[in-house]
Amino acid sequence: MAVKDYEEQVFAGVLGKVIGVYAGRPFEGWWKDALEKKWGFIDRYVHKDQNVPLVVSDDDISGTLTFVRALEDSGLYEKTPDEFFGETWLNYLLEGKTILWWGGMGHSTEHTAYLRLKAGMKSPQSGSIETNGKTVAEQIGAQIFIDGFGLVCPGDPQLAAKLARKAASVSHDGEAVNAAVVVAGMEAAAFVEKDMEKLLDIGVSLIPKNSLIAKLHRDVRAWCKKDGDWRKTYDRINEKYGYHIYGGNCHVIPNHALMVMAWSYAPNDFHKALAIVNTAGWDTDCNSANVGCLMALIVGVTGISEKYDYRTEMADRIILPTADGTRSVTDCLTEALQIAAIGRKVMGWKPLKDESHWLDFTKFASPRGFMLEPTERGIDTVDTYWWVAGKSRGYHDFTFWMPIGGTARISKPMMPGSVTGGYSVVGTSKLYSGMTVKAKLLDGTLDGVRMFVRYMGADGQPVMAYSESNDGVRAVGGDKILSLTVPETNGQPVTDLGFEISYPETCYDGKICLATIDLEGDFHYQTDRLPAVRNGIPGWIVDCDMSRGRFSEDKEELVYFGKNSTTGYAYTGNRYWKDQSIEARLAVHLADAAGLMCRWQGTQRYISLTRRGNKLVLARQFYGETVLAECVVDWKLGDVHDVKLECRGNDIIATFDGKKVLKAKDDKLSDGAAGFIYSVGMLGIGTVKINGNI
Repeated sequence: MAVKDYEEQVFAGVLGKVIGVYAGRPFEGWWKDALEKKWGFIDRYVHKDQNVPLVVSDDDISGTLTFVRALEDSGLYEKTPDEFFGETWLNYLLEGKTILWWGGMGHSTEHTAYLRLKAGMKSPQSGSIETNGKTVAEQIGAQIFIDGFGLVCPGDPQLAAKLARKAASVSHDGEAVNAAVVVAGMEAAAFVEKDMEKLLDIGVSLIPKNSLIAKLHRDVRAWCKKDGDWRKTYDRINEKYGYHIYGGNCHVIPNHALMVMAWSYAPNDFHKALAIVNTAGWDTDCNSANVGCLMALIVGVTGISEKYDYRTEMADRIILPTADGTRSVTDCLTEALQIAAIGRKVMGWKPLKDESHWLDFTKFASPRGFMLEPTERGIDTVDTYWWVAGKSRGYHDFTFWMPIGGTARISKPMMPGSVTGGYSVVGTSKLYSGMTVKAKLLDGTLDGVRMFVRYMGADGQPVMAYSESNDGVRAVGGDKILSLTVPETNGQPVTDLGFEISYPETCYDGKICLATIDLEGDFHYQTDRLPAVRNGIPGWIVDCDMSRGRFSEDKEELVYFGKNSTTGYAYTGNRYWKDQSIEARLAVHLADAAGLMCRWQGTQRYISLTRRGNKLVLARQFYGETVLAECVVDWKLGDVHDVKLECRGNDIIATFDGKKVLKAKDDKLSDGAAGFIYSVGMLGIGTVKINGNI
């Protein structure tokens, strides 16, 4: 039997996780004394004091929301084999660019494990003490990545423990895995059990009684009951389990002890639990994230901001850089629904009815990443509300107060912007030229609302493209429909989608009532020449060791990307792209293999068309390569040719200089991005055309 309000509880857990990261990130690594001296009890966001953004890219979020996809990608869910969890790392990681803190071999536990996987080692050996040593293997990463595996096992802590061990062992071992198992097990149990003492008992019952994590739990819980003051308990933890005993870059033992302390002193208070664990210091974003996830499952969505408004300033936004750019900018509800869909498969429950809306505001209280943009005049505030009448009708209500009239905009980013922080930010846009966005605004929306998209013009200044006003465009029941087809952007990515409201005089109740937003239609991308900027093409993800413009002997303008010893990629698009084609003028410059790719879903999942010696090879990469078709071609190094790769349903077609030369079938990959691939050498790229539908 399905757990009551499963999706809403997962949403709470994701919110708690993300808020915990944002709350703790500005002072990550600080110690308690320094924190209390500067801020006292940290029961609020303090990012502005540090002059850093609130919404940032962080491995604690990215790893949690990405590695759980192993269950879905394998198609085996709870039966996913150990090795596949390592394959998932390889699929979504671009070294130095996505998800992780890339601190180097022996310094970053996760980077160390990635290098083992890259060299051909399988999980769990890649993260074992035998391979990497006890200190490296027992750092904190397994714990911070593990919440997703608790969220997909509602009410079944034993299953959560099983999956958590497999997932954690890709990169960690020993007490780090025990800590991850405890967290995942407690979170799984918290869907049906809200008593903290019982949850702590359940968590520790899943690991050996003689383990250090189990001993730590017994000590900390006893100290909390005796001390009655978390600061006294902190001193005991620091003395017995502190960093001076458990070293390395960031050991799990001291930080797990602080989490047990926070849960014990604030068993049903989200706000207090976060404040305690953050004021205690050490790995604050990690600790606050795990504490926040469990506490949110206990108090629910409404309990998160009962004492402090955590959500308005972050608008549920997430930056999620992976090798699949589709969700590079996302939101807490989108990610929660993705996790819950996996969880229903894991638990053998019926899936929710798919209503096929890209963004649906009618069932859960979330702004879905929309927030007020800065304005020059007249807009003092924007409040967001969620309203439901009966069981079937609802919307998200953005209410403006404009005391002297003016123009206000709410918007949602379509790709990562200029985000700072310790982790790289890469991504692709959600919207491309030709696509149509349709928004349903419920009756009550102020007349004069227009939908817009924003992109950069040729002069480097932002361009706004608008829909018609919603005046008179009405559906059944007085609801209003806005439609906007993305114009030709000349290769520049769409950076924002939003709504603009204008009012000439005082307005204390100007509303935009969002119900649903959908995407449809064809897309296209075209450019005469990509910029020769290493890793910096707007709207593209580029993995290369070198980039340059034309060589002196080139007879036409080309831009080159290359990789020294492995395979590199440059691509744009997302998993909304279904049927698609990419064609380009290409020249291969001393590369083992180079050419085009379609239906990109990560480094282990794509279709490629490459020159390999005197052959043109059509292949599928799906956790190992399968050659679909090949033929001999006259393509000398340095010569420029027109090459095209098409994916239409299961049909894959290759064209060389206007002639169809290869055709094959594929039923493994049905969507994804498109771009270029180059192995041990350079690929020169001229004009590029990409077309398809969503």
